[in-house]
Amino acid sequence: MHRSLVRLALVVLAGAPVACAGKSAGVVTPEDAAVTVQPGEAAAAAPTGPATLPDAEAALAGGDAARAVALFSGYLGGDPDETGVRQAYLGLARAQELLRDCAAAIRAYDAYLARFSDGPADLFARRGACYAELGEWKASADSYAEAFARATLPSAKVEALARQGYAHFELGQLDQAEPLLQQADQVYVASQEQNSERFSNYYFVGMARFYRAAVWHRRFRDVPIRLPEKQMTEDFARKFALLEKAQEAYNETIKAKHMFWVSAAGYQLGSLFEEFYDAMMHAPVPDWLDDKQRQVYYEELKSQLRPVVNKAIWVFEKNLATARRLGYESEFTAQTEAKLSELQAVLLAGDTTLGKPHPPLAPEARPEIGAGEIASAAGEPSPVDRKLFVPELTPL
Repeated sequence: MHRSLVRLALVVLAGAPVACAGKSAGVVTPEDAAVTVQPGEAAAAAPTGPATLPDAEAALAGGDAARAVALFSGYLGGDPDETGVRQAYLGLARAQELLRDCAAAIRAYDAYLARFSDGPADLFARRGACYAELGEWKASADSYAEAFARATLPSAKVEALARQGYAHFELGQLDQAEPLLQQADQVYVASQEQNSERFSNYYFVGMARFYRAAVWHRRFRDVPIRLPEKQMTEDFARKFALLEKAQEAYNETIKAKHMFWVSAAGYQLGSLFEEFYDAMMHAPVPDWLDDKQRQVYYEELKSQLRPVVNKAIWVFEKNLATARRLGYESEFTAQTEAKLSELQAVLLAGDTTLGKPHPPLAPEARPEIGAGEIASAAGEPSPVDRKLFVPELTPL
């Protein structure tokens, strides 16, 4: 294949989404950067003569990742010139990505960086994606910080900031995540106002906005409701202020017009209203209320909270209608439909909890509701976090 066509194929290949798995990165020699070829692949993968860079590139462009790894490793084990070494390590890393071995890909990228200190932004971005696939969030954040420092296009800067912010979100470092996610959005808005780049898609714009909303959502959840009444008033005011920030941020996510994040934000926005309902319904009740006063209290509370339920239903209906109009299906549309059915059933069933609070509308968001205080989630993430705060497979 002509060299220019091979390079064009590699550019196309570089944009393909890949999900990886593997062990942690280690030593960065050409041999260690390679992957072990399975016995059944040995004959096809092993070079029949001296490994050449054009042959390795051709194997990679043709999707024969195992043979590409063998050829790139063989070429690096010879006496290549500096230009060839640069090209070979990058090709080796991408071949390993195709084999879904992110740990080996990281070792290849690190081998490149051990020899050359001027790695391109794309190298750090792809290495950061590999770390993210392995769940090594601190390393992912650091690699994307390097990618951002080297990026020139606004779209590359937005991706680096969004994914760096997401890594900090996964680490629970909300105060570090939020400004990065906000900066990603600012870079995008500035690029559109200045007409400096036409984005090919808005995935990372939507991602940055969604996780910024998720930061406010998490902070909303973490506000407890406590007695005495003066404290309760302050807690509700703080919780409502955070609800407004999360609501605004989810609405901004929807404006990004990437359907994956539109659907995710619509579901989370409906869930936000459910959680606010639960927080108010299960707030602590003063001990001095007798049974009759408690009954009056809950009936009045249910009446006042009815608009919150109606708001959640409206959001879920709009989210589902938008997805159906566009023919879009995802886990979020399925969960939206299930939530909508649950809420409608609650309204049709009438009140069977006279003098008591309604059961939680969003129990998955707060598994422990007791003693009148909503505790912050700790340890393992809740089911709603696992399902809704994790994006699609990392596009390497």
